[in-house]
Amino acid sequence: MRLDPKRVVFNRKLSLTEAVQAYSILVDTLKDSKDKGMYYYVIVQLDFIDNLFVEAVAPEEVHWLANKLSVDDRQALVCIMEFPSFWEDLKDHLYNCEINNYKRFSVFTKNDLMGEGNRVWEEYIGEDEEDAYYFYSNILLIQDIVSIIEMEDEV
Repeated sequence: MRLDPKRVVFNRKLSLTEAVQAYSILVDTLKDSKDKGMYYYVIVQLDFIDNLFVEAVAPEEVHWLANKLSVDDRQALVCIMEFPSFWEDLKDHLYNCEINNYKRFSVFTKNDLMGEGNRVWEEYIGEDEEDAYYFYSNILLIQDIVSIIEMEDEV
């Protein structure tokens, strides 16, 4: 597998020696990986040796957040890893202050219809039903969606 440096972000600035070591370890670790096109966030501790952690993030999640925040993919990856609830917190705040035209959505699945399972999915605050469907199907990876329901605010 050829590792694309544009899909790798380190949690701190590395010296040239550290960068070469980290990249070598990363290539060796991921050489048999089936995760094509993934983004990788690499956490390098100050004492480097035996302290390299790699987190893979799906490209759909990175591209989705990059689009929402109008940033590039690497910036979105940093946001996902260092500030995981940033986008949700921002939307919630804007929604609660009525600063945007966002709506609340919920998902109804085949398991809900059949009365099976007890999974409760989070509410989604977004622009429209299409936006909510994309979030539920591509970010939360819900595969048995029957419908997306717009929630009414209680007064």
